[in-house]
Amino acid sequence: MTTNYTITLKPVYSQTAPTPENVKLPDGLSLSWHQVETFKALQDPDIDVVFNIAMTGDGKSLAAFLSAMTNRTYTLAMYPTNELARDQKKQVEGYKGKFQPKYDPQIHRLTAAILEEYVVTGKLPSKLEGIEDFSSLYEILLTNPDLFHYIHNFYYLRGKIDNPDRLFRRIDEKYKLFIYDEFHIFSSPQVASVINTILLIKHTSNHQKKFLFLSATPNEILKGFLENAGIKAKFINPVEVGAYKFELPDNKEGWRQISQPIELIFPQGLEPNLRSSYAWLEENAEPVILKFFQDYPNSKGAIILNSIAAVKKLLPKFKEIFEPRWQVRENTGLTGETEKSNSVVEADLLLGTSTIDVGVDFRINFLVFEAADAGNFIQRFGRLGRHPDFETYQAYALLPNFLVGRLFEDKSHPLEDREIYDRIRFTNAIRSSWIFKNEFERYPKRWGGMQSAYIYSKLQGNLHMKEKYPELAQKFGVSIQKALGISIKQMNAQFYRCQSEGKTKIIDEARSFRGSSQLDCAIYDLTNPDEPEAERFKMYHLPGILNNFIFELWDETSFIKKAESAGVITKRFEKSLCYLKFRDYREVREDWYFYYPGNIKELAKTGKVQVLKDLEICQPHGYGIQQISDAMGRRKLVCFISDRDRNYLRATLGLPIHFEAYPLTDQPEDRSPRYTITFGQDALLLETLTWHWKPKDDEGWIC
Repeated sequence: MTTNYTITLKPVYSQTAPTPENVKLPDGLSLSWHQVETFKALQDPDIDVVFNIAMTGDGKSLAAFLSAMTNRTYTLAMYPTNELARDQKKQVEGYKGKFQPKYDPQIHRLTAAILEEYVVTGKLPSKLEGIEDFSSLYEILLTNPDLFHYIHNFYYLRGKIDNPDRLFRRIDEKYKLFIYDEFHIFSSPQVASVINTILLIKHTSNHQKKFLFLSATPNEILKGFLENAGIKAKFINPVEVGAYKFELPDNKEGWRQISQPIELIFPQGLEPNLRSSYAWLEENAEPVILKFFQDYPNSKGAIILNSIAAVKKLLPKFKEIFEPRWQVRENTGLTGETEKSNSVVEADLLLGTSTIDVGVDFRINFLVFEAADAGNFIQRFGRLGRHPDFETYQAYALLPNFLVGRLFEDKSHPLEDREIYDRIRFTNAIRSSWIFKNEFERYPKRWGGMQSAYIYSKLQGNLHMKEKYPELAQKFGVSIQKALGISIKQMNAQFYRCQSEGKTKIIDEARSFRGSSQLDCAIYDLTNPDEPEAERFKMYHLPGILNNFIFELWDETSFIKKAESAGVITKRFEKSLCYLKFRDYREVREDWYFYYPGNIKELAKTGKVQVLKDLEICQPHGYGIQQISDAMGRRKLVCFISDRDRNYLRATLGLPIHFEAYPLTDQPEDRSPRYTITFGQDALLLETLTWHWKPKDDEGWIC
């Protein structure tokens, strides 16, 4: 049994402010300082971009939609997960019910799946018409930044039939405010995309558009690029102006409690491996978690982990212990839509992954969580204490022993056992003690500029764009070169060199938002017996399947036929690497690696992103592996090969926890591969970090 360190977090009070003259609030509602300041900034013609970095739970959503509720501001809001978009749609509908805006804005959520279904059921020619319909019908549209990116990168168009601005002009003319929520979870590829999009909109719109970023942890790279481009940005930071207090003032007027006091416990002795948190939860399910619910029977709790497989394996164990008295539910990337939408409301104990840690507002007073980095820690811990009326609030942070040591045992003692802290000091301690996480600062200049070059070529080479937007290409070119520190001429040369060498897949990867799905498989999920038939058909990444799942191979024809008989639209499965049935989850992660029957040493020496065929999988006990290997071997894959071991790369370069780096060998029986391979966008990212390294054999500098 491990021992624990325990601290107490003080409650948080947010300062309220007088209501702006032109805003009418519902009875009983007052605005926080940051909400008023955000509203004012969005009305200010001298400001293009607003960053609201108020604490988690302080009403950033209302700050974002106040203009839509009071000023007829047509709004397009973007969320990194479908679960968050679903949650926010309920929030916005609630605002509409309270504010009763006279223009009666229509609100809708748009995802890739919703768009696909709309196109098929409406028998529309393409997604182009579907997106046009949605933009015409809804004054408030909640979608994802991926869709917004592709619209502004000329996807969905019918080649030369459509002018390049056909779709993005319609979107940009309709909406006045563009919201990026929880943008801190993204990395530099998405930052480069957003800069390209903002500058394209800025130079093509007749009226000023506003961009609002909501995040408790702002992105410094994005801030720097905006400054370089001359974009006027304003930061709304309540901490800087003393708009938070941690003791209730004698004069309670003008202050609202936004977070309850919390007891936060750090178990000691957790090893830095994938098994530790799982083992702790198995061991403490009854003596810690069940006991809390027995002591406080009206409690609601959540367990947020990094691994879907861990959640799936723990779920039946917790159901056996807690049910029928308390309901246990799951919410992960493999959970069906019905269960996702119901779980947050119905669960007494919710087991989930990142689908619930990003901004979703649910009522809990008990939390157990892992964290991948400081921002992720703050995000997940921020789910707790947002709602009053519980007897007590308690959390367990499952951090590896070396991190707990830095927090409590380091000479500087950022935290002391049994002490009480305010949220600002605590957050600073977490940030200062966490290990380095790479921000990939070189990516926008190396690969983000490929997006810029493509946009520039469309603006410069199209007659319609030249006539409708005089000097647009020149203005965009000047702005984006300042922003990213690139040369459009050099980017164009790189672009055409890739084309001439037949490496268009690399261009596609660079132009994507979150990367392509080169290794995604279509799956029929049999692990949840209560799931509706139509929701068993999903997509999942091959490496995760090999690590954690017991599966059997299925043929494409049978898969598609069964999906169609269940009423599933099957277009998204067309480019799947393979088709599988999920039977169960492995108790122990499977050992496997990639194999390439060629000269890996020479490929690694180039220090360049490759497009490779003939990759295979080596897995000692894997059923159906040969068929999957055959399918993968036929596919051209964007990848990067390093002659360093992946553990060395992770430790030296500060790679994020979910960075997909895998062992690679050219010896089929080699159980300790010395090479590392990454795919897709991760390949581009890794290349920007290692291009200047010498090969391990020290055979000269890579150029």
